[in-house]
Amino acid sequence: MKICPNCGHENAADVNFCENCGTPLAPEPASRPETADQKTCPRCQTLNPSDSRFCENCGYDFDAAVQQPEKAKSEQDSPATEPTHAASSATETPAKLASPQKASHHPQASDTPQPAAPRNKKKYNWLISAVILLLLLGGGVYLFYQGQGHTAQKAPSQTAKKATSRSQSSSATTSQSTSKPAVTFGKSAIEDDITATVGPLDGTNSVYVSPVDSHESVLVNNGSQRSASSIKIFILVTAYAMAKEGIFNLDSTHTVTNDEKVGGTGVIQNMAAGTKLTYREVLKHMIDDSDNTGANIMIAKMGGLGLINNKIKSMGATDTKLRRKMMDTAAINDGRDNTTSVRDLGMTLKKIYNHQLVSKSADDEMLSILSQNSNRNKLPKLLPNDQGLKIYNKTGEYADYGVQNDAEIVANQRGAFVAVVLSEDGKESDQVSAMNQLGLKLYQNILEE
Repeated sequence: MKICPNCGHENAADVNFCENCGTPLAPEPASRPETADQKTCPRCQTLNPSDSRFCENCGYDFDAAVQQPEKAKSEQDSPATEPTHAASSATETPAKLASPQKASHHPQASDTPQPAAPRNKKKYNWLISAVILLLLLGGGVYLFYQGQGHTAQKAPSQTAKKATSRSQSSSATTSQSTSKPAVTFGKSAIEDDITATVGPLDGTNSVYVSPVDSHESVLVNNGSQRSASSIKIFILVTAYAMAKEGIFNLDSTHTVTNDEKVGGTGVIQNMAAGTKLTYREVLKHMIDDSDNTGANIMIAKMGGLGLINNKIKSMGATDTKLRRKMMDTAAINDGRDNTTSVRDLGMTLKKIYNHQLVSKSADDEMLSILSQNSNRNKLPKLLPNDQGLKIYNKTGEYADYGVQNDAEIVANQRGAFVAVVLSEDGKESDQVSAMNQLGLKLYQNILEE
């Protein structure tokens, strides 16, 4: 039999490794006869030097074998009336086993049953140590994997959170692109549309087209041209700018007189003298009904041509000049007419739409007025009757000089664009038809899905 020095397991004599823990075992000692300077371990039969206290193979304590008979004798000689002392002696025995001199008096232990107690005790010690070690290792592994599991759980959670965030962001982007995708602005296609519609017209013709949220634009033949009633957009803007500065009150009232009434377009000329209108109402008539009398009232009340021209210039409209009141034919005959350009009108409408001209509230009010214009017979005429479609525009016409103008903002769920056409010295039916076709083509190219 071979006793494992590591775990104390009893193995067969012919095995070289412990059947329990795999520890290498000493060769069978039977082939090695005991000599005078050696002693045989009673537990594993391994030959050890005679002065060794512990077996080199299994760790057997040779001194323990000597002390056990003395301990038994001592306990046998002790009076029965001193059990406490006997128990104390038994408890202190391991400390007293440290005397090396007694080994020389008892070189061998002839009583084989006596070593059984130390052998079993050592075996149990090994087992207890192994159990404790396993518990410690198991606890460490458990804590490690708990930490790993916590991290693993947390990581997916964070990943899921990020994925959810990305999903929500993607959903928001999808929703936004569904409700308001980017407008299409192909310059070549738009130039072709302009060439096909406005190109064949007689006279002087110019066009401006641009998305409201982009610096991109198509500008054809820009220059100063007769504005007709298109100049009223700049009178509107000047009134709201002066109101913001506190030098003009839009809520003040004006009393209509017969002397200020003029012909042409508008409804104020048909109102009874003494009718009271706020300047907001006058401005609304000036745009929605293209009221000439209303325009002249505003020019006079805001300080005249010079002051208004200064305001227009400060807005960056360099081609726009207010040189006469409405229906002042004498001024026209003298060569003084109101002028503007497609660029000035287009840039002004873009600034209003983007709340970059006067203020958000003022720009919104002006957009509201422009959205109620009664004349939609030019650029917007062929646009679909779509509930989501919004149109803001102001026309200008002066048949005596072959003038047909329109400036519009068209918006739907996809976006918005500005288009302006100024045409003079042409034939009205051709001009209006060309604007009808161009307005539709621009809508289809830019805003239609």
